[in-house]
Amino acid sequence: MAYEYVNPIKQFNFQINRVLTYGDAACSRQEVTESLSCVRTFAQWNQAWLTLAEKAERKKRWLHAAYYYRMAEFFMKADNPQKMQTYRKCIEYFYKGFDSELHLSYRKDEIPFEEGMLNSIVIPASDSKGTVLVCGGYDSFMEEFVLQVGTWAERGYTVILFEGPGQGICLHQNMYFRYDFEKPVSAVIDFYGLNRCAMIGISWGGYFALRSAAFEKRIAAAVAYDVMDNGFEVMTNIFPAPVSSLIRLAYRKQWAGIINAVTGLLCKKSILADWGLSQGTYITGTKTAYEFYKKLAEHNLDGITGHYTQDILLLAGEKDHYIPLSQFWRLKEKVHSDKSVTSRLFTEAEGGEQHCQIGNHMLAMNTILDWLDDVFADKK
Repeated sequence: MAYEYVNPIKQFNFQINRVLTYGDAACSRQEVTESLSCVRTFAQWNQAWLTLAEKAERKKRWLHAAYYYRMAEFFMKADNPQKMQTYRKCIEYFYKGFDSELHLSYRKDEIPFEEGMLNSIVIPASDSKGTVLVCGGYDSFMEEFVLQVGTWAERGYTVILFEGPGQGICLHQNMYFRYDFEKPVSAVIDFYGLNRCAMIGISWGGYFALRSAAFEKRIAAAVAYDVMDNGFEVMTNIFPAPVSSLIRLAYRKQWAGIINAVTGLLCKKSILADWGLSQGTYITGTKTAYEFYKKLAEHNLDGITGHYTQDILLLAGEKDHYIPLSQFWRLKEKVHSDKSVTSRLFTEAEGGEQHCQIGNHMLAMNTILDWLDDVFADKK
């Protein structure tokens, strides 16, 4: 597999590849590339994916329908009346696909947390050598990762996929994105009675994994897939450098009006900015860009990366357009552990240069699995 150039708009193209990377199990490459190559607006995007989803639904291609509805929902704003229905269809067809196409052995659980419930999927290994928690980040549903980790039971790992505040169904319970992710992680660990586990955080989940490992010592190994140590920096990095500098200055000076005005203008010009800020206020439960940035500023690893007691794996792609590469180098220098710290920068030459190695995600999966084998072998 390799990253493909289907659509000239970078953000659209990346999301298209987010489905293409899974191959035939998730989509028909021909129908996706033909339908999405000329899309230029959110409205066109939504309609193209909905049309594909309805076609797949009629033909009972359940996983295709699920991923297509997922992509249709992706750019729908919170006030779009289609958003909830699209989400529900997406989730329904994922489970139909797990049952009738993947014939997956799994169970779903609801985990009590504060005033609501966290959803999880357990994929058990018959002779488990370890349990691995897996969570997403800024914009993910746990179901979409099953194609990545669903076969890990064959390597001897019981996988627990879960959603925390700000993700998936939690949003529909008014449980919003939060920096102290170790709290829902501890609830998951308590629920399953785990004494030791590994944790993999995908995308923004890389921050969640590193943050959680600093506070939750039942995590014996943590993978940042990929690295992230400063959410405010990430979500201002989406702008041209002079604009990023202006917004960062305005934030330090607490110039809320300037931030709200400037980002409002930028959202009219940039697909990535419009999506990033609308998604951000939605998942954080905030109303303005300034309030959103205040929430994201809490998502940082300052002062907590120097005293890990776990094995740590740091991953990054050299052309990641979301996470500044400087965060990889910064963490590579600052993360210290009583155990091991391993870092891996994937390159364009090997097909792993994109965010979370989209286009060749198996490169990252194999790297993680081989690392886990070494870590769990050492702990026997």
